[in-house]
Amino acid sequence: MMKIIRLFLLLLSFLGFVQSIFAADWPQWRGPDRNGVSAETGILDEWPEEGPELLWKSTGVGEGFSSVIVVSGRLYTMGDGKESSHVHCLNAKDGKAIWTSKAIGKTGGNYKGTRCTPTFDDGHIFALGQFGDMVCLRAEDGSEVWRKSLTKDFDGRGGGWNYTESPLVDNGKVMVTPGGKKGAVVALDKKTGDLLWQSKDFTDRAQYSSLIVREFGGKRQYIQLTGDSVVGLDAGSGDLLWQAPRKGRTATISTPIFHEGHVFVSSAYGVGCNGFKVTHEGSTFSAKETYTNKSIA
Repeated sequence: MMKIIRLFLLLLSFLGFVQSIFAADWPQWRGPDRNGVSAETGILDEWPEEGPELLWKSTGVGEGFSSVIVVSGRLYTMGDGKESSHVHCLNAKDGKAIWTSKAIGKTGGNYKGTRCTPTFDDGHIFALGQFGDMVCLRAEDGSEVWRKSLTKDFDGRGGGWNYTESPLVDNGKVMVTPGGKKGAVVALDKKTGDLLWQSKDFTDRAQYSSLIVREFGGKRQYIQLTGDSVVGLDAGSGDLLWQAPRKGRTATISTPIFHEGHVFVSSAYGVGCNGFKVTHEGSTFSAKETYTNKSIA
């Protein structure tokens, strides 16, 4: 965890002034549009030989694999403490702790530590513990608004390395992937945590990827990758719009990439990468594999 935070702050040091990070928030996994693209300018092409200036170090945020987000001068992340996992809020200028949430869930897992990168939306933080504990917290002070369990409330079935997803917030909904026979993906009311829909026609076991949302063919779609398939779900109802078989091995982790009807997915353990073309005729969608490869060069 500390290595992640140090690296993040080293990168920020090249934005010129600390104040400049406030102008371009990074509120969720892979940035504002969940595509890994930053709008920042003036970043160096390479580091100087003496290395970047270290701005600060922070301790006490626990153990894990969670990344960080930055919103309005505050940094949010997760980590395992001695007895439970927590969400932490730090001052992005000096690394000092602002608040630590109450327990999110138990520590540990198959490789100890939290996996989720928290999501900021409308003054709230949404975070997922490695054992399926989903919480909504007030970003101001870390107080809890609501809580759900992916396993107990939605009969979720995750992978052997526990839950790693970073929640997606979209149009008043919190989107997350419990996996399992009752429906792999759920839409929750972001204000209450109440279940809005569960994808009854898409029932794959959850792996480790995070959902994305895209507009295509007149439909707002949630796109997800599992160990068995890549799919697009109707954002309003959870109905399955399209599904293509795509077998992973051991662990399927990467977030899908979608652009103008083309989907790119990749996973390790010798599987490689695949491309799919999504087409539609009226309201009927389909997806067909366009290539498979072991290299993306």
